[in-house]
Amino acid sequence: MEDLVRIRGLWKSYGRTLAVADLNLSVEAGKIHGLLGPNGAGKTTVVKCIVGLLKPDKGEILVNGVKITSSESYKSLIGYLPEDPALPEYLTVEEFLGYLARLRAVKPQEAKLRVGELMEIFNLARLKQEFIGSLSKGLRQRVAVASAFIHKPKILILDEPFLGLDPEGQLKVKSMVKEIVKRGGAALISTHMLDTAERFCDTVTIMYMGREIISGDVESIKQVVNANSLEEAFIKLINRR
Repeated sequence: MEDLVRIRGLWKSYGRTLAVADLNLSVEAGKIHGLLGPNGAGKTTVVKCIVGLLKPDKGEILVNGVKITSSESYKSLIGYLPEDPALPEYLTVEEFLGYLARLRAVKPQEAKLRVGELMEIFNLARLKQEFIGSLSKGLRQRVAVASAFIHKPKILILDEPFLGLDPEGQLKVKSMVKEIVKRGGAALISTHMLDTAERFCDTVTIMYMGREIISGDVESIKQVVNANSLEEAFIKLINRR
């Protein structure tokens, strides 16, 4: 299968602080790839470089086989969820999702249907006329996650998508991700939830202080360090640094 996201030799610094160093990473079509690491490992920086919010110092990023520096058209393929979504508190749930559908160039009639569909999937239909500012943190996260799927993207780039969600919400996200991947798409998911990553991701990359420690399928990584779980493997690998 082809790589829908490929990173080659990525470097990024903030002033004198090195955030990502010589990272190579691939996300294959039909796969869910987990990006793991402790706080400050560089995960969010990698995500922001992929979606074009940060410019790498060095290296190359290809999305669907196209260098992201050659055209911004690749962004139409991506469904993006930031780690800490800033949602407009003065819009209702329905208004916000409709607004994003227009930004994503979804046709008006299709947009109306898609907004309704996502509100049903994420149990937001009863809240469609509620202002986002009045919602709980968990419900806001549901709205933010739903927004990443508004245009039926081919590639998902999700930064901590399960944060703040109850078990039902997490299950909805997993189902939606699997649906896109089943159609030949791909997902890159940054998360601290190692037990979820072990069960949900096909492959993972573990980062520490901006560098890749190891990449591969979960079972292979566990075997490398003689661990019974991904969490145990993660701790062993980090403690070796």
